[in-house]
Amino acid sequence: MKAKLGSVLRRVEGGERVRVTRRGRPVADIVPVETPEEQRQRMIAEGRITPATAPMDRNPPPPIKTDGPASELILAEREEDR
Repeated sequence: MKAKLGSVLRRVEGGERVRVTRRGRPVADIVPVETPEEQRQRMIAEGRITPATAPMDRNPPPPIKTDGPASELILAEREEDR
């Protein structure tokens, strides 16, 4: 492998996946690095993520004013749901 590393890396740069073996047993795959867009497209195809159907709202709602810590509000809402 050491002697052929340059040619292996050239193959990977060309888009090929290379399986590394030790005594005939697979031990690793050397694969091309995916760009973020390639990774996104692959994950969409695999059903792991769903693309947005509309642009994200850039103007979020204003913060809610409370009389106490937000954690108390959350705990009170959880108690109401029980």
